[in-house]
Amino acid sequence: MDRAIVYAGAIPMDTDMLRVGRYVKDGLGRLAEMLFGVGAMAASGLDCSVSSTGLSVTIGAGSILAPGVMDAADIGGAGGGLPADPTAIAVQYVNDAPQVVSMPAAGVTCTIYALCAESDVDETVLPFFNVDDPDRTLAGLGNNGAGLPTRRQGGMQFVAATAPPAAPAGGTVVPLYTLTILANARSLAGVVPVPGKVFWPTIPELATLTTLRAATAPMALMDVGGTLNVPAWASRVELRAIGGGGGGSTSNAATPTGGSFSGSGGGSGGDAWGVYDVSAATPGGLDVTVGAGGAALATGGTTLVSYGGQTLLQAAGGAPGSFFSSQGSAGGGGGAASGGTIWNLSGGWGGDGQSGESTFAGYGADGPWGGGGRCGADAGMPATKYGAGGGGAYAVSATGAVSPGGAGYRGCVLYRFLP
Repeated sequence: MDRAIVYAGAIPMDTDMLRVGRYVKDGLGRLAEMLFGVGAMAASGLDCSVSSTGLSVTIGAGSILAPGVMDAADIGGAGGGLPADPTAIAVQYVNDAPQVVSMPAAGVTCTIYALCAESDVDETVLPFFNVDDPDRTLAGLGNNGAGLPTRRQGGMQFVAATAPPAAPAGGTVVPLYTLTILANARSLAGVVPVPGKVFWPTIPELATLTTLRAATAPMALMDVGGTLNVPAWASRVELRAIGGGGGGSTSNAATPTGGSFSGSGGGSGGDAWGVYDVSAATPGGLDVTVGAGGAALATGGTTLVSYGGQTLLQAAGGAPGSFFSSQGSAGGGGGAASGGTIWNLSGGWGGDGQSGESTFAGYGADGPWGGGGRCGADAGMPATKYGAGGGGAYAVSATGAVSPGGAGYRGCVLYRFLP
């Protein structure tokens, strides 16, 4: 690390202090590159708190290390100073106070970006040496009473957008959090900001059991599609995908002899489970699609997770209960599963409904946690837990009326990142 040399009795120059600042910035920048790698970005603090009353978040105090330059503009001046220096170096940017960031709209997935740049601030009217009267100082340069900036600040502003904004002059743009906002949302209540790859574990965290605890924590649940960013410390991810449950069958007869009296239940979604290699350096993260529950007589949606453009695992939705004849109703089959490295389990069958003048309990198939919809008079009951099938309907007020089957329950993805 360079250091300035001064001598007793020598007249100090403005560039002496300015060079000290550059040497310190250079030394800290090179140390940061040793720790994180050349060109890396790292963030500390900057907590993201969502608003429960509006479409905004608050970003707390914190700092960022990101690629920058020594000085994009001249520093100092007024007859001295140092010229701009475009040497690339890791630069620290600081946010001292919370900032409120408004979301662009509802119904979008957006990212909160930090716009990092240096600017000259803290203007002050400085005393200058008076050659004509050394006992009296001048108020500002040439006694003009005007202020001059006294600090070059590395700061940041925040913006939420669906695409990266342009970088400020001499600065950089750092993605911090991703948020998925439901259509017609009036607040961000229930929205969980997903931190980006810039939030690295600290040395104390790595030196203790913090990372181990994170890796052995219960799997997290995701029941809405979106993107999972890979933490900087992770090398693997454990995933379990559950497909959506199929819907139950409808009925339209008042008695078993009148026709379609008792509908069958929907099948449950498939179940795929595995562990996969990942890297924070791979762009895009993990793309998650969650299968919807099937409405009456409809198949449940497929749940899948893809990474780097390739599908890792997927679980198809359960088939609906249906009438194969006017007096015959078979339960829906379970969805298939593929890609799992631990298991690939097909979903369960829904209960049969009517067979001739006999009727059976057309219950929906249970998902991994139960919840199959029961058969019901005038309407099949909807499923109540992930991947379960809807119940079949039996009995109507009059032949020709429709008693709808119950809806299947949506699928989900369970995930946990591992060292």
